[in-house]
Amino acid sequence: MRRLTGFLCVIFLTGCATLSREDCVRGDWFGLGINDGYTGQPASRLSEHVRACSEYGIAVNNPAYFAGREQGLMTYCQLDNAFEVGLSGQPYHYVCPQSVDALFRRYHAAAFAVYEDRSTLESVDNELSGKEKNLGDKKLTDEQRAKVRGEIRELDRKRERLRDDFYFHQRELDNLRHQARSYR
Repeated sequence: MRRLTGFLCVIFLTGCATLSREDCVRGDWFGLGINDGYTGQPASRLSEHVRACSEYGIAVNNPAYFAGREQGLMTYCQLDNAFEVGLSGQPYHYVCPQSVDALFRRYHAAAFAVYEDRSTLESVDNELSGKEKNLGDKKLTDEQRAKVRGEIRELDRKRERLRDDFYFHQRELDNLRHQARSYR
């Protein structure tokens, strides 16, 4: 319990700082920029770093950061990465160059739809499993049991609709991946 309290105090005291004191002192702004670009962070992320380091009286090297970020974005903005970013549930912050932005957004949106469908299906499956488990409770009255059965039927219908959406989005994603391979 003491460890947990201590851990929570550290989190509270550090707030939402993006960088530790050691990171600010190290001052690898180019490397930090590469990492932020590689993960598709928006340019506004720098202001979070500035805020974090200002707490320690350390200035950020903006030109080095932005040079690194541009290099990281070259990897992030590869069209194949749009699929990976979307499927992992990460948002797209519209950071890619205009020349690839529209296609990147389209690929990301298709992959993100599959991610959301999977997440929603998993949630419904968990809820359905809980309801089915509740049905076995000997303490339920006949009226309560009927209500739970109705909820299970409704969840089954919802699950079927979600599965249809998931299969539609998965086919759309497969088609876009095939299309992306033909661009190479």
